Amino acid sequence: MNNKVYKAGVVVSSAVGAALGWAAASYLDKKRNLEENPPLLARMRDFEQRLYHDGFQKSTELREIRQEVENRIAEEK
Repeated sequence: MNNKVYKAGVVVSSAVGAALGWAAASYLDKKRNLEENPPLLARMRDFEQRLYHDGFQKSTELREIRQEVENRIAEEK
């Protein structure tokens, strides 16, 4: 009888361990896939896009300033 209880305990604890492992893996997988936690490559791509956009805005501002300066110089001549 004692041997049967031992084997049943091993089987039950193995099943519970497998279930807990599966639940933990599912939780971590869902957490990684949330939009709030994007992968590193997605964050880097977003950063690159923001950097490009900011650079484009600065370039446009500088072009406008340069044009304004050239227009004032042309008016004074």
